[in-house]
Amino acid sequence: MKHLLKMVWNQWRSYSGICTEQILVTVVLMLALVSLSETVQKYRTPGMLDVEHTFSIGYMYTNMMGNITSEEKKNTDQSMETLVENLRKLPYVKAISRGRNLAPYLRSDDIYTHMGSDSIRIDDKQFLAVLKSSDEYGASVLNPEIEEGSWLQENRALPDGSLPVVITRQFADKAGWTTAVGKKIPYRSKNLTVVGVVAGLKQEPFIPSPVAIVAPIFASSGSIYSEALAKIKPGMEREFIDAFHKEFTRLIASEKVEPLIHDVQLLKGMWVSQSILPVTLQSISTLFLFIFAFIGTFGLYWMISQKRIKEFALRIAFGSTKRGLMKIVIGESLLVTCVAVLPALALSFFIYEYDTVHMIAIGATLFIMLLFAVVSAWYPAWVASKINPAEAMKYE
Repeated sequence: MKHLLKMVWNQWRSYSGICTEQILVTVVLMLALVSLSETVQKYRTPGMLDVEHTFSIGYMYTNMMGNITSEEKKNTDQSMETLVENLRKLPYVKAISRGRNLAPYLRSDDIYTHMGSDSIRIDDKQFLAVLKSSDEYGASVLNPEIEEGSWLQENRALPDGSLPVVITRQFADKAGWTTAVGKKIPYRSKNLTVVGVVAGLKQEPFIPSPVAIVAPIFASSGSIYSEALAKIKPGMEREFIDAFHKEFTRLIASEKVEPLIHDVQLLKGMWVSQSILPVTLQSISTLFLFIFAFIGTFGLYWMISQKRIKEFALRIAFGSTKRGLMKIVIGESLLVTCVAVLPALALSFFIYEYDTVHMIAIGATLFIMLLFAVVSAWYPAWVASKINPAEAMKYE
């Protein structure tokens, strides 16, 4: 090590360009890997719902500001209930759930947070919770991760007159509950009883699950839209779409109402693509920088090795083995890289928290840079080890 330090110090002019280049590459690579790690961590947060072979079906009034009578709305809701019941009887339909503010990927998380949330007070704690609703089929369609209790089983009040609700783990944490099933939640003029706790209910792939309550659908207030989620057997998507439009045309023949149907898995893909686009562009730029830096570093090591041909020949003549000569060249490369990563490590202390995600990303950066150093110097070192001392020094 002392010898390597002395060799690098004596050739600092030759290695300064390589070191400067690697400082830039290390910083950019660290930023890219941390960004990628954070994105993956956000995606893996609890609450991702199962939307494979799932369709959102419903209706929307074509003129939301027009004259829509309460009788027309009541008739449309009743027709939609009949439509859902008819679709449930189809052999390729596994389950259909009714609900509000529960279907993921239809709207942004901000819309549910700002338009569908209310203040909840529990003991001395007060916080906002997103209000959702569902029926007993919600768990069969979305398959949420149930941590305590069960999903809403019956579409009616409990024997004590309170409403059964399912809360997210984020709600239980806000309330300070370690065991939540059976807890009472006072809300306006109603009493709510927790019957189940789910790990989360994410509305966007990269946004953590909100603090939320899921109440029975019969207890939710009216809306200008109605939603349902249908889980279909694989390969029967086209048949389901045709059946929905056929039933909608037969039961809801009104120019004021139009059908809505979305493949929720496709909507999820759109959200994912939109969210990872900046990370993808950053990764592509980093990859090109890494490739060009490798070519440049390889070229510089090749040039340095060619200038040191006589030195290598003398080392071999005085007893250095080919393996020992390769170890010297690769060791110098690793030493230069270790110096180059120090500024990136210092920068990480100021801009990142040292949690698991950031530590993994920073560790991966160091590993890649050390591998970068070995690979870029290996071939010049191998060529140097093949030198014939007599040939290299015959003109000396």
